[in-house]
Amino acid sequence: MKRIKKVIAALMIGVLGSTNLAYGVDAFFTDVPAAHQNYVAIKYLNSVGILKGYEDNTFKPEQKVNRAEALKIILTGTGIAVPEEAEASTFTDVSATDWFAKYVSKAKELGIVSGNPDGTFAPARTVARSEFIKMLLMSNGFKTENWVGQELFSDVPKDAWFNPYMNYAGQAGLVVKDEQNNIYPSLDLTRAEVAEILYLMTVIRKGGDTQFLLNQAESEMAQIEIFIGATQPLFAKRASELSVDMTQQAYKNLPDNNIVIGAAKLARAYDFLMNAYIMAIQKKNDEARDWANQAITKATEAWEANNALQEIAKHIKDRANEIIAQLETSVEL
Repeated sequence: MKRIKKVIAALMIGVLGSTNLAYGVDAFFTDVPAAHQNYVAIKYLNSVGILKGYEDNTFKPEQKVNRAEALKIILTGTGIAVPEEAEASTFTDVSATDWFAKYVSKAKELGIVSGNPDGTFAPARTVARSEFIKMLLMSNGFKTENWVGQELFSDVPKDAWFNPYMNYAGQAGLVVKDEQNNIYPSLDLTRAEVAEILYLMTVIRKGGDTQFLLNQAESEMAQIEIFIGATQPLFAKRASELSVDMTQQAYKNLPDNNIVIGAAKLARAYDFLMNAYIMAIQKKNDEARDWANQAITKATEAWEANNALQEIAKHIKDRANEIIAQLETSVEL
């Protein structure tokens, strides 16, 4: 089914204005190509001034993030104002003259951090996923009552200090569970991973901003073609799922708006098409054919809801029909 891969790779050329992004041409950091798994998150957070790169125009996506850096990113991303300088030392290993002291001081004042039993904060220690998520959620006024003590994930014990935070994160989609239902609370985070979690939290926080949701859904849909071109179908599937989530929230905001209805149906069509593509790769021909037909139906509905989507809807239908044709001729991978 090599042709199927080529068919899908051409899916969005020219339809979302994203052809300049294909295959890394528009990399805004030299080490973050457009096919990077966290491209949309990094680019968005950079565009709004929350995450910056280095003087050599790199982002260093695989570099680990320490607790001091994480706290600054969280407070900045959440929009919490901090003083120009810390008035006094807050922990035994945080001097008032340290660059991060003002962030630590503000976070302690707000109850976002409490430090270690020995009176330290450990600013230089790499931040774990559970620590980052707790600080992020506390910065956003998270209440633990509805999440504490539940056993939702295999590696989140009900009596662990991080239980309510990781339970919420897993259920809300801030992190993705693996096939064994693990979400890895002790994982040391990289800059790219921090960007992804903060970006997804931003999407949750801005759930009432319909235009933001549509803009980001479009960005995620544009990534599908890029990921397929880079032979990353699972990344493409994740992008299609995110676009569905965003447009569904937009639909909840404005259920009678034809532009929103069309966008929600279009996102579904892309997601169904990705299902067809993945099933075809796995040689599950009946499932692939069924998903392709559903993509055709949903693309037609998107077109009917918003005539401006005619060209994009036609592309989806053409690609779905080509997948079906390839299945019928049993082209080998």
